[in-house]
Amino acid sequence: MNLIRLFCQQPLLDPDPVTFRQFVFKNPRNRKFLYAAIILTIVQFILFKILYPFPDFISDSASYIDTNLEHLKVNLWPVGYSYFIALIHGISASHVFLVAVQYLLLQATLLYVFYAAAYLLNLRPVNTTIFFFFLIVNPAFLYLANCVLSDTLFLAISMIIFMQYLWIFRQPKLSYILIQGVLIGLAFTIRYTAIYYPLVTLLAIPFSCYKLPEKLLAIALPWVFIVPFILYTQQKTKEITGTAEFSVFGGWQIANNALYMYGHIQVDSTQLPPETRKLDRFSKIFFTKMPPTEENLASLPGTYFIKMPNAILKPYLIMNVKWGKHATARDMFKAWGTVSPIYNTYGKYLIKKYPFSFMRYYMWLNTKTYFSPHLEKFTNYNLDMNEMWASPQQWFQLESPAVYKVPPTYVFEIIGTLYKWLFAALNFYFAVSVFFLYYGRKNSKGTYISFAGVWAAIIFVILNFGFSVFATPVVLRYQFIPMIVMMLFCLHINELSPSEKKPAPANA
Repeated sequence: MNLIRLFCQQPLLDPDPVTFRQFVFKNPRNRKFLYAAIILTIVQFILFKILYPFPDFISDSASYIDTNLEHLKVNLWPVGYSYFIALIHGISASHVFLVAVQYLLLQATLLYVFYAAAYLLNLRPVNTTIFFFFLIVNPAFLYLANCVLSDTLFLAISMIIFMQYLWIFRQPKLSYILIQGVLIGLAFTIRYTAIYYPLVTLLAIPFSCYKLPEKLLAIALPWVFIVPFILYTQQKTKEITGTAEFSVFGGWQIANNALYMYGHIQVDSTQLPPETRKLDRFSKIFFTKMPPTEENLASLPGTYFIKMPNAILKPYLIMNVKWGKHATARDMFKAWGTVSPIYNTYGKYLIKKYPFSFMRYYMWLNTKTYFSPHLEKFTNYNLDMNEMWASPQQWFQLESPAVYKVPPTYVFEIIGTLYKWLFAALNFYFAVSVFFLYYGRKNSKGTYISFAGVWAAIIFVILNFGFSVFATPVVLRYQFIPMIVMMLFCLHINELSPSEKKPAPANA
C-alpha cells in the first residue's frame, strides 16, 4: 500500500496548454517520428512480403476460416476474429490485403501508443527514440501480422486498453470509461484471455479521480458486454453439442493441465464423478504403458495432452465420438464439445483433490516456461508444410495450395530466441526497477500519472503472469503485450529515480 500512497501523493498533471493533436502534428521532432513511421512501415512490409509471399497458417487459422465458410455462430475459438477477417474478405479476398490490413492496423496502434506515452509520461528524448524503434522497427510484429491468427488484432486492442488507463488517470472523463468498457468487451470476443482485463480495471480505477458512481460504472461496464457474449456462446454451443458450455476448448485445457500431475498422484477411481471413471481408466493405462518423461512434457509446455495424438484425450474422443470421413468444422466442434464437459469435470476434480501436486507439477512448470516462453509459432513457417489446407485455399480463392518462403527456417528460431531472452530480461529489470522506485519513494520524481501508470503496469503484469501460469499455455506470441508494457515502464521508471543532490557551495 505504500506504493499506492507514493503515487497518490504526487501532484496531478496540470492541463497541458499543448493538446495531444498539437503534440503530434505541430511539434517538429514528433512530425519527424510520424514521417519515419510511415516510411518504415511501408518499406518493411514490402521487403517482408518479398521474403514471405504467403501468410502463415496453423490449425487455429483453419478454424477461424471454417467458422466463416460454414457460417458457424460458435467454434473452438472466439468468433470475433472470424468476423474481422470476414469484414476484410468483403473488401478483398486477397491474402496480401488481409496481412497488409493487420500490419497497418498494428503499426497505427503502436504509433498511437508511442505518442500517448511520450505525451502523458513526458518521456525523455533518448527514451522516446528507444521506445519508437522498439515499436515501429520490430520484426516480430511483421511475423505476427503475417499469421492468420487473432494475435495482431488482440495486441492492438489490448494496448489501446492499457493506454486508456493513462488517459483516465490524467483527466476523469466519462467518455474514457465508456471507451474502456467497450474495448474490453470487444477484446473478449477475440480472445478469452481478456477475462482478466476487468480485474485490472477493478484494481486500477479506485485510484483514479472519478467520483464513486463513475468508478462503479467503470468496474461494471465491461461485464455489460462480456456477460451477454458468454450467454450467447453457451446457447449456440448447446444447439450443437447439447451442453451449454461457454468454452469447449476450456474443458480440454483444464483436463490437460490436471494430467501433468497424474504420474505423481494416486487416484481412487471409486471417488471420482461417475461420468469420468472411463476417462480415468484411459489415464491409468497411458501412464502405465507409456508414461511421459519430464522432457516430453516440457517439449509441449502446457499442451502435451491436447496435442499428442496418443495422450489420453484424443484417444478417448475417438473411442467415444464417431464422425464421418468428410467431417465438417461443425462436426469436429460437436465432437470436441461432446467430451468437453467430462474433461472439465475430471480436471476440476483432480485439481481440487490434489492442489499442491497441481502447483508443483503443472504451475511450477508453467512458471519456469513463463520466463522462457515456448517459441511455438516462431519455430516454423506454415508448420513446415509446402501446401496450405483446403479451407484457406478456398477462402483466399487461390488456384494452388502451394506456399513458399525465401529465408531458411532457422531465421524464425533466431528471432524468436532473441525475443524470449528479451522477455526474461524485461521481467527481471521491471521487478528490480519497481523495487528501487519503492525503496527511494520519498525522493522520487514524477507526476500522478507516472506513478499511477506504474501501478497499472504492475497490476497488468502480475495478472498476466497468474493467468498464464494457471490457465493457458505460455507461448511467445502471447507475451508481446506485457513485453511492450514492461519496456515502456522500464524506460520511464528510470526517469523517476531520485535526483542527485547538488553539493552546497563552498561559501555557504
